[in-house]
Amino acid sequence: MTAAARSKAFDRTTLTFVAVLVAATALRIWALRAAPLNLYHDEAEFWAWSRTPAWGYLNAPPMAAWAIWATTHFFGDAEWAVRLAAPISQAASALALYALGRNLYGAWAGFWTGVVWLATPGVWFSSGVISADALLLPFLSLALVAMWRMLETRATAWAIVLGVAIGLGFNAAYAILYFPIGVAAAARWLQPLREALKGGRGLVAILIALALFAPNILWNAQHSFESAQHAAANLNVNFANLFNTSKIVEFMTGQALLIGPIVFFVLLGLFARAIGRSGGLSDEDRFLLAFTLPPLVLVTLFAIVARAEPNWAVTAYPAALTWFVGSLIGSASGRRLIAAALIVNVVLGGVIAFGFFHPSSAGVIGGTRENTTWSEAARAVALRAVPLRGERPFGAVVIDSQEAFYQFNYYWARERNASPGLPPLRLWMARGPTQAAPDGAIALRARDGARVLVVHTASNLLPFVAGDFTTFRTVDHILAPPGGRPARALDLSVGEGFAPARRDSAFLDRLQSRPSSPAT
Repeated sequence: MTAAARSKAFDRTTLTFVAVLVAATALRIWALRAAPLNLYHDEAEFWAWSRTPAWGYLNAPPMAAWAIWATTHFFGDAEWAVRLAAPISQAASALALYALGRNLYGAWAGFWTGVVWLATPGVWFSSGVISADALLLPFLSLALVAMWRMLETRATAWAIVLGVAIGLGFNAAYAILYFPIGVAAAARWLQPLREALKGGRGLVAILIALALFAPNILWNAQHSFESAQHAAANLNVNFANLFNTSKIVEFMTGQALLIGPIVFFVLLGLFARAIGRSGGLSDEDRFLLAFTLPPLVLVTLFAIVARAEPNWAVTAYPAALTWFVGSLIGSASGRRLIAAALIVNVVLGGVIAFGFFHPSSAGVIGGTRENTTWSEAARAVALRAVPLRGERPFGAVVIDSQEAFYQFNYYWARERNASPGLPPLRLWMARGPTQAAPDGAIALRARDGARVLVVHTASNLLPFVAGDFTTFRTVDHILAPPGGRPARALDLSVGEGFAPARRDSAFLDRLQSRPSSPAT
């Protein structure tokens, strides 16, 4: 193909891809506005964090809170505005992967890489839910482009882009730390990459990344590395039940659903073929494998010996899907496989979209039905929080568990905006008032506790909450939504004279051994 023909193909594919990208992203933003789904727990937690932007938080780096602060600053606090950065981030990821596929395998390979990414079931879901992963992926994809372009051009400018992408990615999700492992593997396999990292270029990328890491690292140091402790706790290693085969089956099933079953099984075949002819792999294939295998292998090991959620391996898939398309597009049979994978994934995406628009059809997406009820629960509590004739006003509305606090908090803020006279929301601290409240929450204190309305989201905590008040009585039972098929049932109590019981070892033992509570 002549240079002029390549340029013409580039222009044609670029314009076509941009048209597909804009249409898909516009459709997803419209869906955000139209879907009735309430915020998930993590989304509501990120929103609470975004009210006071910081360099770090307990569960995650700060990028999610920053993104929500930006989108809600311009568009208000509606659910779609909280989630707006998600489809935009996935569009940016697709654009970067278009550039990566084009640079490695040609213009049309870039086009189909971007389209395959947009159609992936995990991306369908992730475009409708704000998450750390969604915000990480564009930076990770850009880092792959920058690394390859630095290999090709030896330009320091690409080292700068690489450092910025890694540094910002670190502030989105700590899973970016798989990337340096990929760099080490790629450098071992590719002499041109080792050369590209010389001449100060690798050092420039490292210094820029470290400069962008530093504020969050400092925040963690000032908070006893809470984020690292939280991540370690998430692994939940059970030494009595290591190497449970059911875990690996569950994890692999999750991967097939995340990227689509055809893509999953074709990738398994490509891995097997790569092992069989490792000496005959192209530099492009080696480069992408270096960034695919480390997260997949490590997270699979986590799944075997401890636990792993399907999305923990998501950092493998920008490179893996680029390799999937690049390996198949050169043959007619390969192109048919790409087409079949796209059709299957679009169907799966339609099922996901149906779940967002019809969450009452429980089981389409786990948890979506109950995620329509928090706004109605907050509205029902707001009606009862207005004191009846002759009653003293409430100093606070109290939620009894951290698991329910953030979602209720988001919708309670909406109720208070509509009715400014409603009392503020507080969190009952199971381990006592000296326990620090989580980010974005305010603990119940004596100054608020003369008379409070308690919302019981965990019935097994009711006797413990009651023991913290001199007078305590249950006054109401609400269903959300009222009538029909309620997804949430809540008891309401009035507590007076907040006087926390002593949190001694006997109390903590009773708290730890309490029976499980039915979901509310």
